[in-house]
Amino acid sequence: MKKLTFKYLLEFVVIVLGISVSFWFDKYQNRIEDAKKERVVFSDLNTELRIISSMIENRRAAFLFDIQIINSLIQNSTKDSIQYNYDDLLTAVTDWRGFTPSEEIYTSLKYDGGLKFITSIEIKAAIEAFYHGTKAGILANMEDEVMVQREILKYLQYNHPQMLLMENDIIKSEAEKIALFKSVLNNDPTLQSLLISKLRFMGNKNKGMQNYKRSHENLVRLLN
Repeated sequence: MKKLTFKYLLEFVVIVLGISVSFWFDKYQNRIEDAKKERVVFSDLNTELRIISSMIENRRAAFLFDIQIINSLIQNSTKDSIQYNYDDLLTAVTDWRGFTPSEEIYTSLKYDGGLKFITSIEIKAAIEAFYHGTKAGILANMEDEVMVQREILKYLQYNHPQMLLMENDIIKSEAEKIALFKSVLNNDPTLQSLLISKLRFMGNKNKGMQNYKRSHENLVRLLN
């Protein structure tokens, strides 16, 4: 009887160990597969972040260029520190520059479930901050800038249409056009106040871009 009991107990232990080892091995294999998938996700995100990096540098340069132009106009500088033409002036004053970074890979990973393979809490937080946090500072100030930009354009259309028509004037030089615009601005407090408001939102938008760039660099560092 004892021999039978020992035999059955031994068989039970062998079966349990076999199941446990099989379960452990399957779990181990799954971890290896998940780790491989995680590396693929990191590689895909890095590909997108490299594209975004170029967009950041391009937009930062454009934002700063517009800010310098409007600063020059408001200060009525007789000698500009930057070179620009009348088309650049009108772009800075009556238009606005957007920012639409490429996020197709992130969106695909999000909806396909690829992001679930990321195990690091720090990286998950950095991804959330980059794709949903810091960009909001750019977009919010961009919306405010658009509202002021529309007011400026409308104001010029009704009060100084010659400033808009002058863009196609082939007789006046670029320097003459810019000097005329500065002269009109210098004698129009309303236009000055509108430009000062636009400058403030443009400055905040640029600060938002700087925060976005830092968030981008942090995410790249963590992924690598």
